[in-house]
Amino acid sequence: MRRLAVLAGVALAVAAALPAWAQSPASPQDSGRQFEAGRTAELQQWQWRAQRGVELTPAQKAVDAVQQAIAKRDCPGAVAALNAGLAKSYPEIFTLAGALYEEGVCVRPNWDRAVGLYERAIAAKHPGVTARLAAGYASKAGGKDLAAALWWATRARTPLPAPCAEVAPLVADADKFIAALQAWPAGRFEACAYAAAVMASVQADLEEPDLASGFGMAGTAVLRFTPAEGRIDIQDDAIDAPAAAGVVVAGSAQDSERRAARKAFQVEIRASADRALKRYEKPAAVPAEWRVEARHVFAAAPR
Repeated sequence: MRRLAVLAGVALAVAAALPAWAQSPASPQDSGRQFEAGRTAELQQWQWRAQRGVELTPAQKAVDAVQQAIAKRDCPGAVAALNAGLAKSYPEIFTLAGALYEEGVCVRPNWDRAVGLYERAIAAKHPGVTARLAAGYASKAGGKDLAAALWWATRARTPLPAPCAEVAPLVADADKFIAALQAWPAGRFEACAYAAAVMASVQADLEEPDLASGFGMAGTAVLRFTPAEGRIDIQDDAIDAPAAAGVVVAGSAQDSERRAARKAFQVEIRASADRALKRYEKPAAVPAEWRVEARHVFAAAPR
């Protein structure tokens, strides 16, 4: 209740009061455990291969420097690179730093600090971060604050089962929002929080701007979630590399590269869905008729 009131009211004032700097890394004996604890695929969103000929922006280079250090298990180097990026107020670095504090990778886990960093990224309008907060609050790292998870998912416009979306008009008033949740029939709150957490976790991954562009992919993926079964079906056959100038000969090196990149991107979408399903425990009572559909449109990076 207290967290939700803070988030709904003076959230950005609280976030601004939190120092942006990353602190000293965890002790060497903890670093290996923390690397394993971090969601490797999530962190790899920040270092997709060479952007297929698209030159990295300064912010992307800053993120890549952190990722390169993490890949080498060089926590002091990662923290130094992180601080350098934070000093320049890159939204991408705010988001990455939030993820590191959430997961406890190269820094000690600190959910409050992660929230402050995520909110700075939101203030800079970085995509996917509002959903990331919803997913985080529903997790162990965020204290399994399900009311806050639903509030942030509603703010993120995360697709939800129809009964769960009834509270959307109240999102601007935390007291009314909480009162509406408390008036729900038994079991709906937990079921809605589960659906919101899973969908927000995937949304946070797929809204990350560098995800599709790193593979040179564009198109639309449709995800259909059946909460009672804990299953996400994915329709991604409309995703492909934009047509290049000239004719791409079937079986050529260029065609093989395109096919490999498309397959790798499809694997990442599936991995994001599976990771979200594994991350949250499904409640016992989830209505069998609930269905959720989300459409994610990916645009190609400019060349």
